[in-house]
Amino acid sequence: MRYILIILLFFICFPAFTQQSAIGSPDSVYSIVQQLQEVTVIAEKRELSPSDIPVALTVINERSIPGENNPDLRNISGIVPNFYMQEGGLKLSTPMYMRGIGTVSGTPPVGLYVDGVPVFDKNAFVFDLYDIQQIEVLRGPQTTLYGRNSINGLININTRQAGNKFALRGKIGVASYVSQNYNLVIDLPLKKLRNKFSFSYNKSRGYFKNKFESERRSNPTESYNGQYQGNIYAGRNWKIGLGANYVHSFDGGYAYYAVDSLKKERYKVNYNTPSSYKRDLLRSYLSVKKSGQHAAFNWMSSYSWSKDKQILDADFTYLDVFDNYKKSKQHLVTQEINLQSAATRYWDWTIGTFGFYKDLENNYLATFGKDKHFLLPMPLDEATYYNSTTTKGIAGYGQIGVKELWPGMVLTAGLRYDYESVHLNYRDSLLLTGSSQFEAYHSSKKDKSFAAWLPKFSFLQKWEKGISLYANVAKGYKAGGYNIIVNEMSSQFVDLGYEEEELWNYEIGLKYFSPRKKFNLTAALFYIDWKDQQIFVMGMMGPSIKNAGDARSFGGELDLQWEIVPRLTYTFSAGYNHAEYYHHLIQAYEGHRIVMSPEFTGHAGLSYQMPLRSLGFENFVASTTVSGFGTQYFDEANLLKQSPYFLWNLDLYFSGKHIDFHIWGKNLLDKAFFTYMLNNPVGEKLPQYYDMGQSGSPARFGASIAFKI
Repeated sequence: MRYILIILLFFICFPAFTQQSAIGSPDSVYSIVQQLQEVTVIAEKRELSPSDIPVALTVINERSIPGENNPDLRNISGIVPNFYMQEGGLKLSTPMYMRGIGTVSGTPPVGLYVDGVPVFDKNAFVFDLYDIQQIEVLRGPQTTLYGRNSINGLININTRQAGNKFALRGKIGVASYVSQNYNLVIDLPLKKLRNKFSFSYNKSRGYFKNKFESERRSNPTESYNGQYQGNIYAGRNWKIGLGANYVHSFDGGYAYYAVDSLKKERYKVNYNTPSSYKRDLLRSYLSVKKSGQHAAFNWMSSYSWSKDKQILDADFTYLDVFDNYKKSKQHLVTQEINLQSAATRYWDWTIGTFGFYKDLENNYLATFGKDKHFLLPMPLDEATYYNSTTTKGIAGYGQIGVKELWPGMVLTAGLRYDYESVHLNYRDSLLLTGSSQFEAYHSSKKDKSFAAWLPKFSFLQKWEKGISLYANVAKGYKAGGYNIIVNEMSSQFVDLGYEEEELWNYEIGLKYFSPRKKFNLTAALFYIDWKDQQIFVMGMMGPSIKNAGDARSFGGELDLQWEIVPRLTYTFSAGYNHAEYYHHLIQAYEGHRIVMSPEFTGHAGLSYQMPLRSLGFENFVASTTVSGFGTQYFDEANLLKQSPYFLWNLDLYFSGKHIDFHIWGKNLLDKAFFTYMLNNPVGEKLPQYYDMGQSGSPARFGASIAFKI
């Protein structure tokens, strides 16, 4: 307890020590106080005030995220209590944790919706947040309204809607490590059709160097993103929306190296095979909304397609042990229809149905070099893998809220039935040393189905002075499925399946919004019981998922915004969770902490705003923020860990009617930390490579200039 209090005091006091040098942006920390009073939140599928939603909720606008010319979801770690998204790795697999619950691989524990369109897979979670209206992050299960992908939380992103007047906004940014960023957004209305076209481009040389390739950079990145959004406002309260988004990205390989070596040289790796990951992603949607006097009708259809190609030095060493070439394609179609009552004094309701079809195909080629004896138990030169998984699902849901049984009371109950079926077609072939042709080894055609009832209950009591108390109970659920690769090479028996997992979340909370919008406070306590956890396992041929055991997580969260005096605003958010196994297939792991989830997250900031009448600018804002993360364990034995660390950020922002200028710095003290660690399979025979890791980002600086017409 003393340790936790010291951490809280550090977050509370540190910004005050740096008040004289604080720097930031006019729409960032300063605007949050007003924003939480005035915004409406649609993550409950209807427009509500944050004080009317009986769950822990954080609302973020684009400039609430310190630093970065083009931020993404990884940058909200710490800002959202008990939310952590790994900053390293590739877009292919970005571990995400909420309240201690998550996974390194497989289906994420947090649902993601962008303008009402679901995003199912983590390879699509990392994209530019350059034209964002707001981000709503709900903690705890949201499966009653959103299904299996939101087992312990939901991120709902709303982009800026197309305007009714011509407008043009652009931004050019530069940053450390030869990074460059460009954005362009055009509103082009044509009578009843409002059009918005947007584009972004990012490129960075990266900061990891590869010893094997004469210090060549090993983690360059490049991406571009084009988007169209259109809205048609027809008569009698009809609104038709349509949109399309195409994203291309290229990244270097995982920057893993021996932990002991990284402690001496933080940004050096030693690969013999150049590694990379390329992703192409297309998303499109059609929405129809009709508002009536008594009810509203909503229709949302979406289609997405993605193609990935990965080249990987899978042993992460200079030795010629194991290389991996992977290609995948995916098609996803979703359809949702719902009806909602108009808001009334005494009750409201929502009913709906949701269905999806997903087709995923993976092709692997694994090649084994002259040093393969450090990994393989058999004489093998190459292996090919083919995996095709087809998943179909359908769900029906309903929710009703009863109000004013006594003044300020709201009682809500919801229920969803979720069903899906999965079909697997898998085969692999081996080219044994000395052989001239591939031989079939594993083959499997399997079917699984999963179904669940997903209830939730909540109670909310509001008072006129801006105070509300709430309690809720909700069930979270994530379906099972099939792994995409076999790790057992010593046997021709294959079992790629894993089962569903579920949890119950119990939560109580307090919300206070001051009448004059000067002070906002939200707090929550939670307890989670997690059954049949799907865990990540690093095997001989690659990662896989298996059901390991049962875990519990309990903790608390706090969000605070306070306008201390006019123009000076203080923000503070913190989350603590204690997540551990109470049952595990490996009994020795019982009582151990859940991997990857920081014991605490925290974010504190101080922002000062002043009017400015110079060089076309109208406002100047200065802010300083500190983000902190508690102890993380990276293996279930709890031997690989990162101790608590804190990152200091600064921002300067000048804004005007037609021009904005932003200067920023992140991790100014160049704090060293590990963002990931793992046990390398080749370490069984080469102990110096058993503990591998990746260093976190160094100090970075950047600036951007934006224009508005």
